[in-house]
Amino acid sequence: MSAAAKKRRKRPGFGGGIRLLIIAALIAAGVLALLISFGVIGPGAFSAYKRPAAADASTSVRFIDVGQGDCTLVVSKGEAMLIDTGETDGQDRVISYIRSLGIERLRYIIITHPHSDHMGEAADIINSFEVGGIIMPELPKALTPTAYSYERLLKTMEKRGVPLTAAGNEEFPLGEIRVRTYIPDKWGEDLNNCSAVVRLIHGSNSFLITGDCGRDEEAELLRQGCDLRADVLKVGHHGSSSSSSEAFLAAVRPLYAVISCGADNDYGHPSEKTLLRLKAIAKETYITRDSGTVTFVSDGRGLTVHTER
Repeated sequence: MSAAAKKRRKRPGFGGGIRLLIIAALIAAGVLALLISFGVIGPGAFSAYKRPAAADASTSVRFIDVGQGDCTLVVSKGEAMLIDTGETDGQDRVISYIRSLGIERLRYIIITHPHSDHMGEAADIINSFEVGGIIMPELPKALTPTAYSYERLLKTMEKRGVPLTAAGNEEFPLGEIRVRTYIPDKWGEDLNNCSAVVRLIHGSNSFLITGDCGRDEEAELLRQGCDLRADVLKVGHHGSSSSSSEAFLAAVRPLYAVISCGADNDYGHPSEKTLLRLKAIAKETYITRDSGTVTFVSDGRGLTVHTER
């Protein structure tokens, strides 16, 4: 073998070294990920890692999956409030869900309007928890329901000594949240268009819960100059085509939308037209039929979203 050949054989190869470096880097990355996940190393120390917003916050808005109905649980700094209760449920799913969170008292229950898919479970909830008060629109006699679920609610409130307050254009606190309620100056002929609309403000985050508010009420609230801006919109009337007009959505400008409806419902909710209008303006639309309960956790600056499935 020539001297030149011997030198070539002794010359170190770089291929093996590069492979070793790649393997070492992968191992280091895996170890780092484990250290972060177990809390040994704080993720804030690495600029490339961005902590999910609101991960440890104590304020949450939960759109509970109640099938074809509405029910929103609001919690902030130890205080809790329900907006609508869903339909009467022999399984007491809403009651079990609230109890699973360790909640024993509801400061308020807001009934957006007295249709049974929004207030049917209210009497059972009042019998199961301490409730500070019910807030509900005071309707003209012609629109006041005579349904069993409504009459049962009134009797249960009287029996349990729960006061009733007429919903109005007002604001009150719940923990760190400011709660604003809006009602139309003129009642519509349809009970859906007599819904109390609720806006929640937590720092720079906001939510708008609209009951079954339809286009007529939307137009009335816009005419009244109500502040409807919201990061999260609970879409009116289960995503019906009669709600969520382009003008209303332009005023709300939601980043996220939530539609509460049941699978294979008889109403065709949500409407494809409404979904298209939402797609044009919202970053993401969640449907409880598909996602289950949808939870937004707020730290007053960012939002973290969790879905049941």
